[in-house]
Amino acid sequence: MAKNEILAGLLESDVLSEEVSQQISEAWEAQINEAREEITAELREEFAQKFEHDKSVIVEAMDNMLSTAIKTEMDEFKTDREALIAERVAYKKAISEHARLLEKFITSQLANEVKELRADRAKVNEHLDRTKEFVVKQLSRELAEFHNDKRDLVETKVRMVAEGKEILTKTKESFIKRSAELVENTIEKALRSELGVLKDDIQSAKENEFGRKIFETFAGEFMTSQLNEGTEVAKITKKLEESATEIAKLEETITAKDEAITSAETAQKVLEDRMDRKEVMEGLLSPLGKEKRTVMVDLLETVKTTNLKSAFKKYLPAVLNEKVSSETKQSLNEGKVTEHTGDRGEEQMVSSSTPESQGSDANNIIQLKKLAGLK
Repeated sequence: MAKNEILAGLLESDVLSEEVSQQISEAWEAQINEAREEITAELREEFAQKFEHDKSVIVEAMDNMLSTAIKTEMDEFKTDREALIAERVAYKKAISEHARLLEKFITSQLANEVKELRADRAKVNEHLDRTKEFVVKQLSRELAEFHNDKRDLVETKVRMVAEGKEILTKTKESFIKRSAELVENTIEKALRSELGVLKDDIQSAKENEFGRKIFETFAGEFMTSQLNEGTEVAKITKKLEESATEIAKLEETITAKDEAITSAETAQKVLEDRMDRKEVMEGLLSPLGKEKRTVMVDLLETVKTTNLKSAFKKYLPAVLNEKVSSETKQSLNEGKVTEHTGDRGEEQMVSSSTPESQGSDANNIIQLKKLAGLK
């Protein structure tokens, strides 16, 4: 560094010429560059040797370190593997034991559930049987009550018809009696009034008849006289009036014939329906007595002809006051027959020793039961 400063001071001084200074500078620079290159080469070689040495040391150290680390890791891996194998074996043993316990638990639970299911099914069946029995009992009771109510309704209707007929008869007689008195008084008053008016009308009619005769006599004389100029017109007018009268008579005749045909057809239909109804009623009412027949006629009065048989079957037990029970069946089986004959009030005890009378009475009873719809 000092050399460089001395050389720089020498070159800057005026002792040396410029050319010499330049040559000295160039030589100095060349020397410096050469020395620099040598030093660089020496340093490079030294650094290369040092790098190779450090490299070998580092490689050897890395090799030792890696060998130690790998050996350690391998030992740990081996230890972990042995532990894993041991744990796997223990897990398999434990899982087999757990599976056996689980299977046993599931089996016991399933057996208990099956038992409970069977018990519940038995209870459900028992409840269903009880429910079915209860429903059947209730339904039978309701049907019996409905049948009794229906029978009571029919009997009440029959009783009301009979009582109503009696009340209606009494009311009719009372009404007829009062009406007769009122009508008699009213007719007497009306006749007195009408006779007075009729007397006045007869007097007025006599006067009108006398005036009409005078007018007709005058009109006849006028028509035959020479002063009448409308004789032909009167004749034509008379002919027109006669024609109109004949036409009106013909129209009335046609209308009367049409009405007669319509009324005849209606009467024929009514007569046919009445004959059919009479035939059906006679067939149905033939086994009944007079009083029961009258009640049944009143009940069937408002029923259509096509529904007579069904209505008769519905009302017959109530009219006869007949009840089908086990006692009746037992009495029939023993040969004891009770025949309801309406108002005849006869009870025939038929023994098995008289087969002819027993057969006829049994046929009558069977016929009545068939008509009543009883089996």
